[in-house]
Amino acid sequence: MAHLSETNIKLQLVNAGESTLQSSSENDVWFIKLPYYISESNIPNIVNITKELNSFIENTSKNSTVAILTSPVFAAHFLSELTPLGHLKLWIGVKLSNPIKTDYSLNQHHAALIIITRYSKTLQHTKTRIGYTFCPNCDKTTKDYGGKKHLYNDYGTLMSDVWRDVEIDYNNNIEIIKERLQDLFAIKPYKYLKFIDLTKKYSPIIQDIFIAKSNFEINDFEYLGNNNSLIINQDCLEVLKKIPSNSIDFCFADPPYNVNKKYESWDDDRDIIEYFNWCDKWISELARIIKPGKTVAILNIPQWVVRHFKHLKNILSFQDWILWEGLSLPVRMIMPAHYSIICCTKGKAESIPGLTRNNHSVDELDSLTTIKEFYCNRASCINKRKIDFVNDKESITNLWWDIHRLKHNSRRVDHPTQLPPMFMNRLISLFTNEGDIVLDPFNGSGTTSLCAAKMNRKYFGIELSEKYYKLSLERHAELENGIDPFRKQDTTPKAKNSYVQRLTKQKYEVDKKTLQLYIKDLSIKLGKIPAREDVVKFNSYPIEYFDNYFINWGEVTAAARTTGMENVENKKDYKLQQQLRLFEEKKNKYGNLNIDK
Repeated sequence: MAHLSETNIKLQLVNAGESTLQSSSENDVWFIKLPYYISESNIPNIVNITKELNSFIENTSKNSTVAILTSPVFAAHFLSELTPLGHLKLWIGVKLSNPIKTDYSLNQHHAALIIITRYSKTLQHTKTRIGYTFCPNCDKTTKDYGGKKHLYNDYGTLMSDVWRDVEIDYNNNIEIIKERLQDLFAIKPYKYLKFIDLTKKYSPIIQDIFIAKSNFEINDFEYLGNNNSLIINQDCLEVLKKIPSNSIDFCFADPPYNVNKKYESWDDDRDIIEYFNWCDKWISELARIIKPGKTVAILNIPQWVVRHFKHLKNILSFQDWILWEGLSLPVRMIMPAHYSIICCTKGKAESIPGLTRNNHSVDELDSLTTIKEFYCNRASCINKRKIDFVNDKESITNLWWDIHRLKHNSRRVDHPTQLPPMFMNRLISLFTNEGDIVLDPFNGSGTTSLCAAKMNRKYFGIELSEKYYKLSLERHAELENGIDPFRKQDTTPKAKNSYVQRLTKQKYEVDKKTLQLYIKDLSIKLGKIPAREDVVKFNSYPIEYFDNYFINWGEVTAAARTTGMENVENKKDYKLQQQLRLFEEKKNKYGNLNIDK
């Protein structure tokens, strides 16, 4: 079983045609499949397709949900022109079983499943869990849950918006997507999942991949400081305007996301119209200064990247949509994991340097390969794989699962959204050669410029905040003095990358796991999740332990709200546990005398 839904029923699957989009006034869930378009130029009459899809959405009932499966380039085009009556709720990345090879981008390894509703409230769906994956070498769970197994469900984790636990053969078999949608939306008022296949009606056009949009004047960019590299403490818009056109080899931007992060010298909760008008300005400057055939890469959450693309498509050519699975905080029943890197070029894209050059440095080789899916990172397993000569590496595609956000304070500096160095190493390795110029208009604490320097690239970093500017200079000074700026440190940064309160360092008289399991036992006795006053009443442990050791009462009661996965030690145990689960389900359904039904 690839997933487990809280519902015991499924939506009834109905094939609703292969050539026409005809909606109804009933409350339905629709699943529309379009072709997987590799590039902008092989989408047939995108204006008409967009108009037809928008008209369809507008004529569905006000409670309807529409899921569209297609390629990232079409999804971005369509969503940038989405009708105001439709509301984008999710962009789900779905792994392809057969990555599609191209000459101008990474191998295409994911499809886009976009979920649109007529209603504006939070997406309504069942709670659905994804089963655990297991290392093919040691048979233990891919992720090492360590001392936190009591906080997880025995079946698996909540579904995220990146589906790698399954894979689809796009042209031949997408049944798993249908099955998942049948379970995911099996709630009132829905009864049917209506499937429409438009792959034949809108089959791709076969032609040259890129068409240059305009001619650009070429100037030489002669000066980037005394050592051909520079970091500037100014407003990026003012600096970008002074940079000659067609002068930069690679532009990367990780702007403030406008999601209420606490940046220094930036209001990250601007009015959304003002925010995107500002984004359009610096995006236009990046498009102007990038060299013909070179890449501009922008990182953001998928919904914001769609809006960036609406502006980008008029000035640059689409190159790639890289999906980075960087799991964030579990703020909803489908956990956010999908960060998007949209890559565009000026005119026709050149071949990607990292995939075509003959020689690579050690850092480049490390960046351009990834550990194969589902192998674990336990030191004992890694060492055994080396001893046994297990080939656990492969070339990267445009689906990145192996780079993790910097969550541990010892690896972070005083910046709320510091990127992991491997992330920038990979982008720089892919899109540049040694000696090329890398520009970052939001250089922050210096991850981009530091990685560029370590990999023998020139860098041009722009940073508005004087605090982060000085921090980046300090880290560059460390690098020049032979000190690793990405080393593990003992200090705790003041800036936070989440809204969760940071606890002060303290001695624990009783460990947190023991306290959480006590609360779980108490919940069984009480028949409910214990409140603070219940703990005071029973008085087994001082209430101060719970007040001081935990962020909030939700963390105190976390183990009481799940099953725990202590019995999921390896793949064999897990399979046995799932067989017992099915046994109990049959027993409850058919009774003791008919278990074999």
